[in-house]
Parts: sequence; structure tokens; C-alpha cells
Amino acid sequence: MAVAAKARTDMGRWAFPGALAWSAGAALLSLAWSAGVLPHPFSREDGVGIGAVLNAFDPAVGSAFMLALGALGAVCATVLVRAPSGVAARAASVTALLLAGVIVLVPLHGALLTLLGYTPVVIAAGWAVPGLPASYLEYVTSAESLFLLYSALGAVLWGVGGLAGLRAQRGACGVCGRTGDWSAEREEPVRAAALRTGRIAVAVAVAASLVYPAIRVPWIFGVYPGLDGGQGFTPDPGTLTIGLGLASGAVGGAVLMLGLVQRWGVRFPGWMVGLAGRRVPVPVAVVPASLVALALVSLGKVVPAAWLTGSFLTAQAPGGANLVHEAAFAAMLLWGAALAVATAAYAIRRRAECSTCGEGDPEAVGS
Repeated sequence: MAVAAKARTDMGRWAFPGALAWSAGAALLSLAWSAGVLPHPFSREDGVGIGAVLNAFDPAVGSAFMLALGALGAVCATVLVRAPSGVAARAASVTALLLAGVIVLVPLHGALLTLLGYTPVVIAAGWAVPGLPASYLEYVTSAESLFLLYSALGAVLWGVGGLAGLRAQRGACGVCGRTGDWSAEREEPVRAAALRTGRIAVAVAVAASLVYPAIRVPWIFGVYPGLDGGQGFTPDPGTLTIGLGLASGAVGGAVLMLGLVQRWGVRFPGWMVGLAGRRVPVPVAVVPASLVALALVSLGKVVPAAWLTGSFLTAQAPGGANLVHEAAFAAMLLWGAALAVATAAYAIRRRAECSTCGEGDPEAVGS
């Protein structure tokens, strides 16, 4: 039980109280929306074209949903904070992971990817589009965006909390996930399996990430895939800059994903003056990759939802919805899922000797 105790004092020491505070905040926000103290973030004018499930209903439904989610989360988090083991803690750990999934499927939506994707575009090319920086700032500070970021925080807290709880249940270390029966003989096969899995996942993710650029880069040549055969559609300079900027971001993301299975993703390459040869900190790769995967899934989920309900994508495709753009958004769902698998495989492969439990082999430089 010593390792279980460590598990609870590592990730659990901040994830469990954090999840409890988030749940209390969700309940208070729902009450504030209902009382009219704060503007509600459920805009029915936006429809559900970006996967905003709660926007399809009256705002009261969204408030009630978040109140129920907050109440359930408060009970679950209280159990995890008070009980490190037992049937109740095991059930609460599973519930925590389910809550993370519910947050991704319901409150979170594709605007999260918009927030992430437009940030570097605004920084790099905001000067070229009059009014873009001011509009972006207004968008980021809106009630909808702030609620979206709050929901993303909740998904992270519940995901980490559920993982920490399950590790505590099986007596595993809360930092590296190793159990007391770990041995050096078992470490290398695990790393090798993680590398194989990561390579497959990265290949899928890279292929999926190039679908969006494939329908935007042709804009340079006056070809507009999926936009009424190109008839009657000509992007203005601002739309062209943003579209090509997002496409460039996707291509850049494809290149960066290769680092999850390449040597330069473990040690900084030689051309990076001052960092060449140094170990790449695991969080530097895992944290942004996890956030991007979360955002991609949040947007890509709109496609199966649209197919199941018989509705169509209307909010994201210039000139209207069509199969070309639906395929592009479906690819984002596949991209996000594959990136999540590749990131997890990378984290497992990079596990070195743990400073908390003392188990594990030193990290292989060429791994």
C-alpha cells in the first residue's frame, strides 16, 4: 500500500481537489446562468455545426445539464479525496473517466480548435488582416469561449483524476504507473511495443492531418475544392490568409508529430543552437499534443453526430456544407484519436527511472 499512497499524493493530490473545485464551479455557474447573474454560453444562433451539442436546446437545458454534472462530480471527487482504496474509490475512479468522456462529447466542441488554431495565425499574420487581433481578443474573452476553456480544464482534471484513482487501486506509482512487480526484463518489450504502436498511430495521424490542407492549399491556384466547383466563390484576402494559415498549421503539426517516433523527439536536433543534443522534456511534447488531440476530437465529433441525426455541416464550410468538407472534419476526428494514441505511446516509451518509486531503467538515448 506504500506505492498506492504515493500514487495518491502525486497526481491525485492536485487532480482530486482540482476536480472537486471544478465541479463546485460548474454547479455555481449553472445557478448564475439560471438567475441571470452571468450570460449563458449556449448560443442557439451558432447551431450545432461545430459539435456544440448544448446549443441545440434551450439554454435552461444546458444549465440543468451542468448543474447535474457538477453535483455528480462533487460526489465523485469527494470520494476520491477521502478514500484512497475500496469499492467506492474504484467506482469513483471509473466514474471520473466517464465524466471526462462526457465533457468531451457534450460541453466541448470545435471552437476549441478554433481558439488553438487561430492563435498562431493571429500572432504571425494578424497585421495582414485589419481588425483580426481585436476580433480574436473579443472572441477569446466571450462567455462561450471562457466556458469552453473551463470545460477543457474539467476534461483534463477528470481524466487525470480517474487515471490517478485507478493507479492507486492497483498499487501503482502515481507518476510512472509501474507496479511493485516491475522488472528490468519487462521494460524493454514495453518500450518496443510502444514504439511500434506509436509509429502506426503517427502514420494515421499524419495522413489525416493533410486532408484539410489538401482543400485549402489549392486556393493559391484559384481552385476551391468542395465550394460549388469553384463557381462564384473567390476568397477575400482575409479569408485567404486565414485559410492558408490554418492549412500551414496543419502541415506544421504533421511534421511535429513525427517527433513522437523519431530520435529528434527525444533529443533536440543539432540545428537548435543551445539545445542541440539535450533531452526533450516529456511534458514539452505530451502537453501540447494532448491538448491538440482533445480539440481535434471535439471538432471531428460533429461529423458522426450529423450523420446520425441527418443534419449537415453548415457552420464551418464557406459556401455551405458538402461531402468534401464533411470528409475534412471526419479526418480531424481520426487525426485527434490517432494523435492521442501516439502521445500515450510516446509517454510510455519515454518513461525513465522514476524519482517517486525508484523503479525503471534509464531512458535510452536513441529510443
